[in-house]
Amino acid sequence: MKKIVLGLSLMLSVQLCADLVADGYAQYKNNHYEEALTLWDQACQEGNMDGCYNLAYMYENGKGTMHDEQKATGLYSRACDAGDARACSNLGVIYEYGKGSVKQDFLKSSQLYAKSCNAGNINACYNLGVSYHRGRGAVKDTEMAAILYDYTCKKGQIEGCYYLAEMYRNGKGIMQNKTEAKRLYGKACDMGSSSGCSKYRRLTDEGIQ
Repeated sequence: MKKIVLGLSLMLSVQLCADLVADGYAQYKNNHYEEALTLWDQACQEGNMDGCYNLAYMYENGKGTMHDEQKATGLYSRACDAGDARACSNLGVIYEYGKGSVKQDFLKSSQLYAKSCNAGNINACYNLGVSYHRGRGAVKDTEMAAILYDYTCKKGQIEGCYYLAEMYRNGKGIMQNKTEAKRLYGKACDMGSSSGCSKYRRLTDEGIQ
């Protein structure tokens, strides 16, 4: 009987946290940021990682509270350690750019991008590609950068398409192929990249098919 009661209590706790997160979203959509902050803080304290992630986002962006990158970093770290790929990716961005009082750390950012990318986060895969491309926090590896750009491009990441096109157009770190570059610029253009459209027209003017 005790086991049944314990299981029921756990289910009720999980449902309560889910309700707090959902109620927080409703408040956020109505621009009631302070209310959302309170609800997500409660959910996070109860161990809900969606609550912690959302709370971190609020502190990072100053929604319903002052900007506090240190608090955001702590909360993202907690969610990242629990397996939240979004949190790992956002934490990587904070370390890459050294936001607020958080010291810039390229090695840490690339490690976080790799962890998030391996968990399926496309933005992190793109950022990891940039890390390899620039040799920032990772050994410069243009082949790996091209692989990651190609992967993210196929998943609908505009920047992945555009920068892979740049590599093909300039023949830097990859064999030059302006036809492939034009195709990729066109794909980026179709997804809304004005730079992709401009480069596509330029290659057309050069006679590239």
